[in-house]
Amino acid sequence: MCGRVIVEDYVGPTLTQLSQVPWIVRADYARQLLEMAQDFSDAEFRLYLTDVSLDNFAVSHHGEVKVIDAENIVLVDPSIHGLDPAEHVNDGFGCRDCLSFSYEDLCGHTSSDHNFFAVCKGMLSSSAFSQDLPEGLLHSPPSWVTKEHPLLLSLVEDCASHSFSDFTSHSLPMRRKAAAALHEHLLTVLPKRGNSS
Repeated sequence: MCGRVIVEDYVGPTLTQLSQVPWIVRADYARQLLEMAQDFSDAEFRLYLTDVSLDNFAVSHHGEVKVIDAENIVLVDPSIHGLDPAEHVNDGFGCRDCLSFSYEDLCGHTSSDHNFFAVCKGMLSSSAFSQDLPEGLLHSPPSWVTKEHPLLLSLVEDCASHSFSDFTSHSLPMRRKAAAALHEHLLTVLPKRGNSS
């Protein structure tokens, strides 16, 4: 099974409206976006975001990032016989500054790194293709962050990398690993979250 679904919701201000809040708050939004990419990519039915911009995500009054305009989501049932078991790697599909993809590629594989590419290149990278914030959601980190976590920003760029700009057989399959390492770095930067919701 492979198909499309449209879902919209209003929960609070968009990430565009919150793009200049303190860096530590934006870092928590980035953490949540990476967790969302992971959850959608590993769900029983894979969900691939195809319309990624800061205006399509909002923050509830509890500080939770949510998808509010999921105009097009690709849904893939990975249990379908005949799908390619190798992870599909989004190589930008010939577009350096936009989110491009192939329905055939997404629907023809049991998994894809597409959501990580969409989040990292689309919203977090210093060369984000989101017109809402082209310098990326993690712009202007405080000096203590870059001093204590010198790899953090390079992990964002590793997660966002394009195959035609830096392709080696080693680089792009590492996107999930870069996203996981970025997530771990963000967890160490962020204040400990309490047990209350």
